Amino acid sequence: MAGLIPQAFIDELLERSDIVEVIQRRVSLKKAGREFAACCPFHGEKTPSFYVSPQKQFYHCFGCGAHGTAISFLMEYENLSFPEAIEQLADQAGLEVPREADGDDRREAHAPLYDALNAAAEWYVQQLRQTPKAVEYLKNRGIDGATARDYQIGWAPPSGLIETLKPRFTPQQLVDAGLAARRDDGGIRERFRARIMFPIRDRRGRITGFGGRLIEDGEPKYLNSPESEVFHKGQTIYGLFEARKAGTRLDDIVVVEGYMDVVGLARAGFRRAVACMGTALTRAHLDSLFRQVSRITLCFDGDAAGRRAAWRSLAEALPAIQGLREVRVLFLPEGDDPDSLVLRDGLADWEERLAEALPLSETLVRLQRDEHPTDTAEGRTRFAHAAMKLVATTRDPLFRDQLVERIGQETGLSPERLEQVLAEQPTPLGRAADTGPDRDLPATSQENRGGANGETPPALWGALLARVLQHPELDWNQPEFRQLVELPGVAATTLRDLLAALEENPDRHTAGLLERFREQRHFQRLMALAHQELEDGEEAVTRQTALDCARQLLRQHYRSRIRELTRPGSELGTEQRAELTRLTEQLQRFDAPR
Repeated sequence: MAGLIPQAFIDELLERSDIVEVIQRRVSLKKAGREFAACCPFHGEKTPSFYVSPQKQFYHCFGCGAHGTAISFLMEYENLSFPEAIEQLADQAGLEVPREADGDDRREAHAPLYDALNAAAEWYVQQLRQTPKAVEYLKNRGIDGATARDYQIGWAPPSGLIETLKPRFTPQQLVDAGLAARRDDGGIRERFRARIMFPIRDRRGRITGFGGRLIEDGEPKYLNSPESEVFHKGQTIYGLFEARKAGTRLDDIVVVEGYMDVVGLARAGFRRAVACMGTALTRAHLDSLFRQVSRITLCFDGDAAGRRAAWRSLAEALPAIQGLREVRVLFLPEGDDPDSLVLRDGLADWEERLAEALPLSETLVRLQRDEHPTDTAEGRTRFAHAAMKLVATTRDPLFRDQLVERIGQETGLSPERLEQVLAEQPTPLGRAADTGPDRDLPATSQENRGGANGETPPALWGALLARVLQHPELDWNQPEFRQLVELPGVAATTLRDLLAALEENPDRHTAGLLERFREQRHFQRLMALAHQELEDGEEAVTRQTALDCARQLLRQHYRSRIRELTRPGSELGTEQRAELTRLTEQLQRFDAPR
């Protein structure tokens, strides 16, 4: 079940809906072999890289990486929530959406929070009009009335919000919405006081929280809403809704530091800027932005703090580069920020600065050079080791090769020697906690460089699950798979659920399988596996590759368990001895010539 819509209905809806028809109503598709192609509706491009598969009922853009089912397309293209996308798809199919009778819809449960936040925003706007010092502050920062209106900028006075909203909302609702905080005596106080207020919207334009800025001395200068049922700072991007509203097909997006930068650039006519809520850039931020555009420019101050922020963002961005995705980095003059630059030097100068932003690869080299100067053998050695740790986190093999070549130019080392250093790296940085089968699923089987026949379990799991997802029509009822689902870990559990879904309905397509996992935290990983390019050719090769992966995973599991049982000092009971005999026999069968 997803929300309060029965899973059985979602399955039926996907069986009765054709993704080609759904997308064709909004985007002009042309036949391209067994698929349909178009210029991607989610980012600007001149050559089609957006493909729709009738067989899989799945779409994928090789430019920006957007992909998903008919439900995902409606959510992205129409800015809909999951229940709204289901409603629209059901209406097109002539079906009525059933609801579970055990409670209200999740939207209704959160409705008071959205209502309270919206009411607060309207009140803050009214207060701004009555507060000359706040208006004067915005004017001095170059913000005019039209821009303040577009971004619904307001003013939070020292008091008054609680009294105003009290007739409509309970104290707990105001606390849950992040508008108030509990006092020690159990009462509530206003969270935002004497601050310029910036409403923060989700992808549908609903206000989910606020950012407040002091205009006089005090700390903290910026204050954000706390985490709530509707506001998640690590996933929220300020200004993205407004940027999409200004231009539905953005060519690129510029990530700046704060609200005033976004609003100041908008005042100058540049409406492609967003900000990450004062937090470090995360993979969730990047994935969200790359669903809109294929090119992102990150802006940093030119001081030491800016370089530290650039280091953190570099580590997040390197694994996100795939296909036509591009990240560039702009270091600003020390003491300047985007809104002050555009106010002083004008929009044309700002656009020129953006055009000179460094590619991510060159940023890596320059930051490494600052840390490890290459004028000595020792420095070049440190440079190479440090740089290759970062290169190990990349996923796109072509991008990785280009980085290796560039680092070779900087250090005087051959690509072959650097590849040896790369092969010696431990579990890639940034992926140790989220690629193992006991923690989560790998995004693609190539991530771990082993491929379908590699030695690493994450790569084997990825290769296996990709083939089950992309070829549900094949016969997956084999002893190896039935044994594999008994292993511990998320990947084994996912395989078990996939096989159970196919046993229940052998005619399921890829999209139907995927939608059963939408509420799972590894849903995006499965989506990535569903569009991973396989080089199997014939169906028999696909099935045999999956079987080889299953046997290798079982072989590794048996060997690991045997080592555990036979480690020095172990005293085996009757059950353990029987298990050791059974595992040894199974391993011998796998190792026997076929």
